[in-house]
Amino acid sequence: MELRQLKYFTCLYEEGSVTRAAQRLNIVQPALSMQISKLEEELGQALFERTSKGMIPTEAGEQAYRLFMPLLGDLLEARQTLIHRNGEISGRINAGLIASAANQALASTLAYFVEHHPNVELQVSYGYSQNLIDRVLAGDLDFAVINQSFQQERLNRIDLVDEELLVATGAANRLRVPAPVPLAALRDMKLVLPSRLHGLRIVIDQTLASLGLEVTPQLELDDLTVIESFLRRSDYVSVLPATVLRQGLEEGALRGYPLDRPGLTRRMVCVHDSRRPLTPAAHLFVDIIGKTLATGLNAIHFYKEGASQDPDHELG
Repeated sequence: MELRQLKYFTCLYEEGSVTRAAQRLNIVQPALSMQISKLEEELGQALFERTSKGMIPTEAGEQAYRLFMPLLGDLLEARQTLIHRNGEISGRINAGLIASAANQALASTLAYFVEHHPNVELQVSYGYSQNLIDRVLAGDLDFAVINQSFQQERLNRIDLVDEELLVATGAANRLRVPAPVPLAALRDMKLVLPSRLHGLRIVIDQTLASLGLEVTPQLELDDLTVIESFLRRSDYVSVLPATVLRQGLEEGALRGYPLDRPGLTRRMVCVHDSRRPLTPAAHLFVDIIGKTLATGLNAIHFYKEGASQDPDHELG
């Protein structure tokens, strides 16, 4: 029994299709079928039932998957550890990030990573949180950095940062409400928010719903950087992560108001398939981007510390 056969078997079990499994493994279908047949011959029993609807695991196949998955994870992790004993990190990383994480931390993370670990190949994709989760589960991505607003049994989670959301306006647009801003006051504001497909909007809606509140934005835009730029030129109001507002606050082009308790926060997390452990290179990349995100939050801490109970007070 070979490690390659175990990888092929688990991939075929998860995909249920020779075509999709071969694509995921980046091999030709006959090579996959040959290795599965060799494994079945060695075990002396069929692991799949070949049907017009795909490859259906037999009872032996179900049992084999339950037995092989922990072993495969341990073997892959052990191999990576031994390969990298000399301290050199190499390999390939396929990462997925929500756009706000990419805009805030990706450039500096990449600059550091490629300088210190030049033997690692990197591919980074953007998308909505749910789309990135689907790609992680399909094996297209090693991990994804998303907003924590989804539950999935097959995913392992690494917490990265908790970030405060602020009520944001352009510099010329002053709110006529006290600060910190009551959450209920959001209902009467001229809001621009991401659509309900966006992980940040899901976080906002879920938190407000738990308090019996609901908001209806007059405008929906899914790119947070576009919202930030739009606020500078309009009388709209938004609710955005503090780090997205950082540059505008520092330039004096935006105002940021803290929300009254319990406030709104988003947690950024890294998720990966529990059946496929992260490689040392992936672990290192996740650690660096987490620290970079945290550094960005610390850099704007003084804005939040300046908040007072003065009704006319604003941040920025």
